[in-house]
Amino acid sequence: MNHFEILVNEVYSGSSVSLNEKEYFDFHKNRFKRFDRFLDNLKPKSGNFKVLEIGSHYLHTSILLADRGFQVDAMDVGEFWELDFVKQRGEKYLLNPIIENDLSRLDRFSEVFDEYDLVVFTEILEHITFNPIHFWKRIYQILKPGGLIYISTPNAFAMPSLVRSFKNTVLLKSIGITVDDIMSKVTYGHHWKEYSANEIKRYFSLLSPDFSIAVKPYHYKVYDLKPPFLLFKVLSKIGNLTNAFADDLEVVVSLDRKTQWGIKEPEY
Repeated sequence: MNHFEILVNEVYSGSSVSLNEKEYFDFHKNRFKRFDRFLDNLKPKSGNFKVLEIGSHYLHTSILLADRGFQVDAMDVGEFWELDFVKQRGEKYLLNPIIENDLSRLDRFSEVFDEYDLVVFTEILEHITFNPIHFWKRIYQILKPGGLIYISTPNAFAMPSLVRSFKNTVLLKSIGITVDDIMSKVTYGHHWKEYSANEIKRYFSLLSPDFSIAVKPYHYKVYDLKPPFLLFKVLSKIGNLTNAFADDLEVVVSLDRKTQWGIKEPEY
């Protein structure tokens, strides 16, 4: 079996795996396939290739990494690492569990320098509610020169989002995330801020001139064109025929060198 088939087998063969995980995996399956292709094209410079996955969740991405022989530190909040099947999976694939309930400081890495070849940060950027400068400065610190940051995140200019925002504004209903969205989801942070491709380029260029940023629009969700939410699905299909209005963004940030950090944290 190839790496992705091993992941699929892991998700569907385990008797202790929850229905929530299977639903999550089915919805994100094409995103995992895309990350698997990214790894196929990755050319590690040494055999001791070390990865930090931030937001390891059910360990789907970590399995794709570990199956290639990479050394993986899988980090998430305690609630995920306390799930029995996640613990068992971590042991099976020799993952190093890191529990971190406060991303804003990352104090556990205060004495870590130039350790990681790759930092994986998928489906999290849009959830950050704190000023991110300290967080990214720590990532800059722990990443090796020549290292990479892999990010996937929704596109702020996704067609359904644009139409919904316009409708809510015209009706004087809301701007940004709605009250219903806030109240209806279990999460450590809603999609408080989704970014456009140009915003992400600006974001990392402000952090440091040592970063090179490549952003590719894409989509991974598969919708049947039928109710419920038929209009949403049609708009998504239309937007995904373009680049600017596609659902999602894949971002690869390269740390070409380490010469200077670019921005100070604001003071109170």
